[in-house]
Amino acid sequence: MKQLLINVLLAIFPSVVLAQFNDAKMYQAYLKKDMNVWQQALNEACAIAKPTISQIEKIVNYEYGYIAARLDEKKKDEARRVMEQMEAHVKLLETHNFDGAMIAIYRSALCAYEYKISTWPSLSVAMKSIEFVDKAMELAPGNPMVVSLKGNVDFYRPGIVGGSKKRALFNFEKAVKLFEEKNQTVNNWNYIATVLAMAQAYERIGEKEKAILTCEKILKAAPNFTYVKEVYYPKLKKE
Repeated sequence: MKQLLINVLLAIFPSVVLAQFNDAKMYQAYLKKDMNVWQQALNEACAIAKPTISQIEKIVNYEYGYIAARLDEKKKDEARRVMEQMEAHVKLLETHNFDGAMIAIYRSALCAYEYKISTWPSLSVAMKSIEFVDKAMELAPGNPMVVSLKGNVDFYRPGIVGGSKKRALFNFEKAVKLFEEKNQTVNNWNYIATVLAMAQAYERIGEKEKAILTCEKILKAAPNFTYVKEVYYPKLKKE
């Protein structure tokens, strides 16, 4: 009887812990830039004894966003800690033959983070990031996550190695459309982050009015998006 109870607890424990990944709660924390909520949820999720593959993928997606946020805050030690966790989780996905395009997406992100966090950034690491995202595009050109990351890569890499703000904008526009067509917009931080990236791309190519309109689109969908409401949108309107 005792062993049966233990087996039952092990079976349900992943679901109980992954309840910490309440998408609505995590989304609101993202809008308010409260990464402590994400940190707590990730710490609890990483205590899972035997997570399912779908659970691991959810953890990885939040790790992917969390690391970027911590790097923006210059918290490199915390970013490095979660990068190591994410690497281990991505390897688990690989051993279970998970979606090849998403594996490539997360591999690309890890390379990009490694490049950003390194004291002496390696060009070869940056090129690996590009190779992985190109592979993802070959495998799943209609996946909004893939297209969004392709936009990020085009946006941030220098023109001398193929970067292009206009091509980035094209991919952000395409990704936003795909998220919307697939009804992947509700409580989805990946979607709202892509819309913001689209606004920033409009700004960078000199189309400020479109950037403003895109910010208004964001605020209509997410009126409490702190960065857009208090920083970015007012800046565009003032300039």
